Amino acid sequence: MRQVLALIFAISFVAVAHADPLADLATAQKAVIEAWAKVPFSQQDVTFVTEPSTGYGVYKKRDSNVFKPGEPIFSYSEPIGYGWKQLPNNLYELHLVADLDIIDASGEVVWSKKGFLDSALQSHKQNLEFKLDMTLNVNGAPAGKYKLHYTLYDMTSGKTSSFDQDFEIASAS
Repeated sequence: MRQVLALIFAISFVAVAHADPLADLATAQKAVIEAWAKVPFSQQDVTFVTEPSTGYGVYKKRDSNVFKPGEPIFSYSEPIGYGWKQLPNNLYELHLVADLDIIDASGEVVWSKKGFLDSALQSHKQNLEFKLDMTLNVNGAPAGKYKLHYTLYDMTSGKTSSFDQDFEIASAS
């Protein structure tokens, strides 16, 4: 009987020692995709940056939201909770479009652009890391306080989200 118990113990130990970490990872990734589907379409890490990013999470945050006249405005954001469209050949597509309104201190829309940004990605993976770089030139705008109001459309799920960024154009000196 001891030999049988020892054999069962040895077989159990070998099975635990040789667990399949790739299978565990695949299970965890499936759980993340299921959780992602429950996240509202929104964005994180919205910030002004000194230049367009070089990758997801790879950006240089700007210290101030005050811009010199004619200075380009670079914004960075990471959308979350978007959907994917299944395409042929085991591909997925995510497709985001953004409208932009510039609002002055009195609340008046002083400039508006539908389809300011149109960004899509086709991949063999349901990518969770996706970033948006938005560049805006406001040449000729008078000094003052403004708000960038972005409206994001997830073209796959039909969901909409928006975010604002307050900024200021300094007086010419």
